[in-house]
Amino acid sequence: PAVSAVAARMGGLKTPHPAKARVLEIGCCSGQNLIPLAMRWPDSEFTGIDLAETSIREASARAAAAGVSNVRFEIVDLRDYQPDGPFDFIIAHGFFSWVPDEVKAALLVFCRKNLSPSGIATISFNLECGWAARYPVIQKVRAIQQARGGDVLSALEILRFVTEPDSPEMAVIDDMFAKGAAILAFDDFGPVNDPWPLDRFAQAAANAGLRWLGETDPSENIPSVLSDEVVDELAEAIKDPLAFQMAADAAAGRTFRSGVLCRNDVLLEEPISMGMVLEFSVRAGTEPKDPDALEIWRTIASFAPACVPLREVMQVLPERDLREFTGLVFDGMMNGWILPRIEPVKYDPQPAASPRLDPFRLLCARERLPLVDSWHKPCLFPEKHYTVLVAMDGTRSLAELAAFSKQQCPELAFEPWLRHLTGRGMFS
Repeated sequence: PAVSAVAARMGGLKTPHPAKARVLEIGCCSGQNLIPLAMRWPDSEFTGIDLAETSIREASARAAAAGVSNVRFEIVDLRDYQPDGPFDFIIAHGFFSWVPDEVKAALLVFCRKNLSPSGIATISFNLECGWAARYPVIQKVRAIQQARGGDVLSALEILRFVTEPDSPEMAVIDDMFAKGAAILAFDDFGPVNDPWPLDRFAQAAANAGLRWLGETDPSENIPSVLSDEVVDELAEAIKDPLAFQMAADAAAGRTFRSGVLCRNDVLLEEPISMGMVLEFSVRAGTEPKDPDALEIWRTIASFAPACVPLREVMQVLPERDLREFTGLVFDGMMNGWILPRIEPVKYDPQPAASPRLDPFRLLCARERLPLVDSWHKPCLFPEKHYTVLVAMDGTRSLAELAAFSKQQCPELAFEPWLRHLTGRGMFS
C-alpha cells in the first residue's frame, strides 16, 4: 500500500494513508503478505479471505503467535462475502488469471461495490502477449511428462537438453527454472491460467465501474526493458494511449501486469504537481545516465538504506529551480532511478549487540518460511541458515552467534551475511 498509494496519487487520486486504513486481501493464503503489513501499521485494520481452510487456520495461528491483533482471516467465497464496511485498499495478487471468468467478473464488481470513495484496488494478471511464447514450451513439457512420467522440473531438464542453445525457447526454459516448482505448479502448469490482453482487462474493469490508474510500480507503465529508441518509435507510430501500451507490452514480451484501479465516480485531480511530488519519500534505484539527474540520485543514495522525505533530500542539495527539480524527480520515478513511497522508512543498518528478529520473522524462521524485509520483499534461505536465524532471538551476543554459526553452518560467512540482513531491515 505504501507503493500503490504513490501510483494512485500520480494518477490523480489521493488515497487514505495506509497507516490509518482498512485493507482487504483476496486470496490471502497463509498470511505471509498480510501479517507483515499489519505489523507495519498497527492502527490500520486488515482482513484476509481465502477458500483454503488449512491456509486460513495457519494464518490465524501465526498472527496470534506473533501477537498481531489488527488482522483477521476468514474462510469465505468472494462471491458470498459481505464485509462490514468499505475498504481503502483491496489487494488481489495472483488471483485474477487463475480463476474462472465468473469469479473474475465477481472480483471487479466486488471492488467497485466495496471500495471507499478514494480507495484503490491492486489487481495483478497475466498478459496474453507475453504468454504466447510460453505455451509451446508448456505443451512440450506436458508431452514429455505424459511419455516419461516425472515432475515438471525433470521434464524441463530433458527439454533443455534437446533444445538448441540459441533457440528463443531457451530463455523461457531458464525463466521456468528460476520460478521453481512451487510457482510453476500454480502459474505455468496450474489448473487455470488465463492470460488476457490489457484492453480486455481495462474494458472489463470499466464495465464494472472501475478506472485504471496505472501500474503499481510507476517505472513499469512502459516496460523498463525497452530502449528509449524503441519507445520513441512506438510513440511516434501509435497515438492512442491504450494501443501504445499494448504495443509496448508486445515489444517487451511482457507476461504480467499489476494495476491500480479506483471507482469511476471519483473526481481525479491533476495527474501530478510539484506539491504532490514533494510529499513522497524516496530511495535510490538504478543509476541514471542523464548527468543532470546524477547529482540528485547520488544525494538520495547517500541516505541508504533509508527511504527519506524528498524535502530532506532538497535540504542537502545545492539550490535548484523547483520546477526543474520536481521534473527530474518525476522522470526518476517513471524511469526507475528513484523509488518512491508514501512514507519514510528508517532503521539502523548496523547490527545490534544481541540481534533479535521480531516474533513473526522468528516464527517464519522456525517454520522455514521466507522472511520479509523492511521493503516487504521476501527472502528464502538455505536450510542450515535457518538454524542460525532461529538463534537470533535476542539472547545471544554477536560473538556467541558467530561461534554458533561456525558450528552449525561453517560455510556461511557470518559477519557479511549479518550485515546484509541488517541492511535490509530484518531486525527493525
